[in-house]
Amino acid sequence: MKNKTILLISPEAWGTNFVSKHHYANYLAKDNTVYFLNPVRSSKMNPFSNVNLKLESIKDNLFQLNYQNLLPRLNKLPKFIQNWIFKKQARQIQKHINIKKFDIVWSFDPYRFWNQNNWESEKTIYHTVDFHPQAIYQDDICLTSSTVIGVTPLVINSIKTSQNQIYKIGHGADIDNFIMDETFEVPGKNKVKACYTGNFHKNIDYNLLISIAKNNNNLDFILIGPYGNNNLSTGNQIELEKLETLRNLSNVYFTGSIPSHLLMKYINKCDINLVLFKKKYETLHCSPHKMMAYFYSGNITLSNYIDEHKHTDSDIIIMLDDIKLKLKEIVKNIAKYNTIKLIEKRKKYALENSYDNKIKEISEIIYPN
Repeated sequence: MKNKTILLISPEAWGTNFVSKHHYANYLAKDNTVYFLNPVRSSKMNPFSNVNLKLESIKDNLFQLNYQNLLPRLNKLPKFIQNWIFKKQARQIQKHINIKKFDIVWSFDPYRFWNQNNWESEKTIYHTVDFHPQAIYQDDICLTSSTVIGVTPLVINSIKTSQNQIYKIGHGADIDNFIMDETFEVPGKNKVKACYTGNFHKNIDYNLLISIAKNNNNLDFILIGPYGNNNLSTGNQIELEKLETLRNLSNVYFTGSIPSHLLMKYINKCDINLVLFKKKYETLHCSPHKMMAYFYSGNITLSNYIDEHKHTDSDIIIMLDDIKLKLKEIVKNIAKYNTIKLIEKRKKYALENSYDNKIKEISEIIYPN
């Protein structure tokens, strides 16, 4: 996939924190021109005037686009009006950036521009990495896309559509930015350290986290990521009571939001990677984006059940319900769990799932020989 002009439609805005959409944009921009269409933030005060599009360069070959809807509350209007407005907006966007026809329109967002035929494009992709039960026109975006991709079988099975085939492409590893820094130090006085990285939202089992932190004084907990509003989330953050309880523990350290390209510096200096979702949210979090960074670090990962990794070697990830007892055993025998051989095995698994390899897989699907 080279020398293509690609519009990437993302439900999460460009910013400091990256997930799959941002990583795909970065890696695609190595050999292609990529326009990253941010989610709409507002509507025009004067309906139908123009989409007030603003184009900003991120780096060579990668641009972000901000725009306004031609009508307020567009997603609440009847379907035929939405379709008409989305088509007008698509035309205005293409005219503004002087692209008569994209090579690929690559959408991760089933809530807007759900009729892919409204774009002038050679190829269209709908790439779903989450469950979208509220996306009432998800079938439309599947049926009007030339290729549909899902990140995991549970997400794919949640799509009810007559699309002949949905291709399974798992999450990628951001190898280019997995940069180790042996001189870097994370906080804490204990020799063994555990990390948790991601958005600190309500689906995490904070009672379990508080319990294991209190009962493992010989282990430092490095909590990496935003716990307030950020480019990936508004609202749905950690409860103040839980946050204060964790902050008051002497072996717990919040780093706050860390730019994606610096994450590996922190993860690499820890010994244990944690995934602690509440059991009732295990299906929702059946394929966490953070896992490839965890695996690349080479450290043992201790997790609740993750469907995407139900067949992954237990040398790479240990999944079980009783995390408390297992964590104590791992801390006691950390050298056994993080041998050079095991570290290399986990890192190899991540390397095999690099974003470059994922893009190659997708290219072979949409441009078969």
